[in-house]
Parts: sequence; C-alpha cells; structure tokens
Amino acid sequence: GYTLERGDLKKGFKDSEMVIEGEMRVGGQEHFYLETQCSEAIPGENNEMTIIASTQNPNTTIESVAHALHIPVHKVVCKVKRMGGGFGGKETRSVNYSAAAAVAAAALGRPVRIIVDRNIDMLTSGQRHAFVGKYKVGFSKTGKLQALDVKLYSNAGWCLDLSVPVMHRGLFHIDNVYYVPNIRAHGKVCKTNLASHTAFRGFGGPQGLMVAEAAIDHVARALGMSAHKIREINLYKEGQKTHFGQVLENCTIKRAWEECMKRSEFKKKIQEAKRFNAKNRWKKRGVSLIP
Repeated sequence: GYTLERGDLKKGFKDSEMVIEGEMRVGGQEHFYLETQCSEAIPGENNEMTIIASTQNPNTTIESVAHALHIPVHKVVCKVKRMGGGFGGKETRSVNYSAAAAVAAAALGRPVRIIVDRNIDMLTSGQRHAFVGKYKVGFSKTGKLQALDVKLYSNAGWCLDLSVPVMHRGLFHIDNVYYVPNIRAHGKVCKTNLASHTAFRGFGGPQGLMVAEAAIDHVARALGMSAHKIREINLYKEGQKTHFGQVLENCTIKRAWEECMKRSEFKKKIQEAKRFNAKNRWKKRGVSLIP
C-alpha cells in the first residue's frame, strides 16, 4: 500500500470532541468514446512497421509493437491523425490492438486493420477505477476538523496498468480544499478478475474528492449544521501546507468560494428551496455548494 501522513493522528482524535466513521463507494464508468479502439498496421521494408492508430499515447504504442515483433523501436512509426474520443481510455489500453494488428501484418506481409465492436471494446479496454473509501474523522462541536484517517481501495482489474499513479492521485486529493492538522491517507490497489482499469478524466482525483466530501457531509449531519458552513470554516488559508508538503502560495480558495456564493445567489436559492419544500409534500428541492 501507499501512505501519506501529517501530524499526530492519535492525539488529533483524542483532542476531538466528536469522532465519526463512514464509508463511500465510487463506481467506475465506461469511457464510451464515439470511435471504438482501432488501429492499422502497414509493414515496410527491413522489418519496419507503420501504425496508424486512434491512441493518446504514440510512444507506448511504438514500444509495445516493437516488443511484440522483437524489433528495435526505431523500426516502428506511429501516426495519429485524429481520435474520435479518448478521455484516458486510449492512453495505454489502445496498444493491445495495435500490437495485434502489427503481429498479423508482419506475418501476412500486408496491411491489417482492426476496428473493435462496441461490446468487445467495453469488455476488454477497462474503465475508471472503482474506489471504496473508509474514513474516520474527528472534529469540534463548531465543525472544525481535527483528524482524518482514510483508507482507499481501488479495483485495478487483472494487471497494474496505471493503477498505482491513479491511487497516488486519489491520496493527494483526499483533503480536497480543507485543512486537517492531523491526517493519514492509506491506499491499496486491489487485483480482480476484470479487464485492467485505466486512466479516465481526473485520474483518481474525483474518487478521492468524493470520499472527502462524503466525510464533510457526514460531519454536517452529525452536528445538525449546514454542509456549506462546515466547508467554509475548514477551507485552506494562505501559507498553510497540504498533507503532501505543498505550501500554498497565492491561495485564492476563500476568494473563489465567496465569489461563487455571491454570483450564484446561493443564500437566496436556499431560502427558495425551503419555501418550495414547505409547500410540496412529494417534490423536494435542494441546493449545494461544493469547492
């Protein structure tokens, strides 16, 4: 596993007036790019191979094709004219299809093109990593965070692919924009019997943020306070340091928060929702502000 830690977690929980525990599950999603995985391999002279691929990663495509054909990388050229969508799903998982096309092209001595049907693409190319986050959070009766202990587990699929850096990103984002003086974030990448999961927009960050916001909402419910109040009093300030050691300079979080509240007329919308809810038994409205 991988761990990021700051402060004295044991003392943080001991000094907290309230401590709660919870769990947040974040499912994976299919990239569903309009153009499925596809590649064309064109053999040349002296064992050379040209690949025309729908890929976000020409370099890894070259390396994978060279490895599959047992030839030097300088004998492989990869061209990408344009892609019909990628979103991370063609960063590494596209190379399998290019390698397969290249092996066939080398064996037959003629160009070979692979275009994968949607159902096969979805079965074989992987998705966003599903996460489970288990948290324990200590805080004061005024809502000030004192300690946070989080364990993240990701569904990697059958091989590592990009699962380790995705987990690192989840651990980096576990605080979102909130200062917690005593914090520990531990992540484990889990091997499962599924297609290897891969990069997806946000790259682990959204999963970490979801767990952080679930903890904030849980604190708000435990105190009977509005969640946006809990968020506001725990925002990072200028000069504070994150749990991964970054000193915040030119920190504009509070300014962005206040500007968002003002421009969205957030307080007015809260009152409008309350009035609507008081008049309607079955239909309800809610409004939330999340940094």
